[in-house]
Amino acid sequence: MKLHVFNQNFSSWSMRPLLVVKKLQLPVTITAYNLADPTHVAKVKAEVNATGFLPALEVDFAGSGKATVIPDSLAIIETLNDLFPNAHIWPQDVGMRAKARSLAAEMHSSYQHVRTAMPCNLRTRYPAQKWSPETLAEIQRILHVWETARAETVATLGNNKDDGWLFGEFSGADAMFFPVVTRFTSYSVEISDSFPLVKKYMERVLQDGAVKGMYATGFNEEWVIEKYDKVYVGGQRVNVTA
Repeated sequence: MKLHVFNQNFSSWSMRPLLVVKKLQLPVTITAYNLADPTHVAKVKAEVNATGFLPALEVDFAGSGKATVIPDSLAIIETLNDLFPNAHIWPQDVGMRAKARSLAAEMHSSYQHVRTAMPCNLRTRYPAQKWSPETLAEIQRILHVWETARAETVATLGNNKDDGWLFGEFSGADAMFFPVVTRFTSYSVEISDSFPLVKKYMERVLQDGAVKGMYATGFNEEWVIEKYDKVYVGGQRVNVTA
């Protein structure tokens, strides 16, 4: 089984299933490509996914030697959940599982202004920016979603069973929102005191061992994409989790 991804520093869609694989130590082979290299993109189109988009998961379901390609972050996470049910990619409680999947789907289909205003870049820290009203509205929605999920989880599980992720244990919802945590960090998004659980949640994510490993890979990645490395004035290359 193979997971094909683009740059770990720049590709937020690739980061999502990649975090699931790394966090849960799933037996999946990772192959990385450079989004900015035409020869890499051509190779992806010829050998992995004709659209040229990644991530993509290759799975030989029938053991016939012919792999099926699943080219979508959320679809990949769901497929991994089917293939590795004991990894518990989604919460075991049916109600929490429904909420987690709902938030993952919201992340999958929403927040275009945040995506555009804050291109994914793990190794660069920018000073705070003046965001558009549309971007600010999306930021507030995300903060509300996180705060509400954490508050409900604490109330449901109690501190003894809560590991600090959105729904207690790490889940596909955390993987889907992981690049947003990195964006808010890289672009110095201010988190007001009215979201205390959000601050703790972001700290929990950034202190996770698998997350630190992905930051280290992104920080040391030799590939550079100029338009993403110089989005705003004043950006500094830093190792956020060091």
